[in-house]
Amino acid sequence: MSSNSSPTLEEMTVKKLRSLLRQKNLPVSGRRCDLIARLQNSTGRSAGSAANNNTAKNEGGDGQMDLEALKVDQLKSLLRQKGLPVSGRKHELVQRLKNGSKKGGPKPKAWQHSDAKKDLKRALLDPTSSIHNMSLENVRRSDDRFGQYPNFAKYYDDLKRQVREEKLRVHQDDVAAEKYRRSNPRSHLNQRGYPHWDTHPAKKLLEVDVANNMHMKMTPIQLRGTNNAYKDFPPDVFAKRVNREVSKQKAAQFWAFKRNKRGMKNYLREVSERANR
Repeated sequence: MSSNSSPTLEEMTVKKLRSLLRQKNLPVSGRRCDLIARLQNSTGRSAGSAANNNTAKNEGGDGQMDLEALKVDQLKSLLRQKGLPVSGRKHELVQRLKNGSKKGGPKPKAWQHSDAKKDLKRALLDPTSSIHNMSLENVRRSDDRFGQYPNFAKYYDDLKRQVREEKLRVHQDDVAAEKYRRSNPRSHLNQRGYPHWDTHPAKKLLEVDVANNMHMKMTPIQLRGTNNAYKDFPPDVFAKRVNREVSKQKAAQFWAFKRNKRGMKNYLREVSERANR
């Protein structure tokens, strides 16, 4: 290095680097590489301002900047000003500036883990969504978050393919399950020798009796003797079914919030209608 040349940032001491940072009102904490990067970013922002002035001649009559005419360093400086990522090739930087020309803020979350991807997938899974009749460009414009991703077109195509494959797998599973159910019909009695509760008439009869508070007027054993359908089940098994139905109806108001509100309302309405018949 000659005596009359200025030292580069890499050649400066930590003390000198921190002095330059203080002059620019920038933080002075961190390791030497952090200080150098902070100064380079600051210099890049200044260069970006100069780039805007130097490229004024590249602007068209409508005032739009000809980004293609800029150098990579100038493009990166503009991206830093807008808080956008600076990685990638020149055409990616240009596209990022075009997509994010009206958007600032921090670097967006990785697409794979972003809320934008989750919401887009939810829309693709919804057969009533208007997104199925929209062009790629209209989809991109439908949500500001999509414009933050220069490779959105690829992400969108990949997601549509994933959704199609997922729907196909679900359909195939449903077909296989139905085929198995038909090939292996359930016997009338379970392995313990009494009927299956979920398909037995006693289930609906007990729902009505509990709704009418019959369980409060007699013991489960006494309630079992009031209907022949109940007698198809052993006394201890029937007593457990009574306790479960009582707990189920008591907890219904909490299920309305924690599970399927509409389904629970329909269930309670159906039980009430049968109880009033």
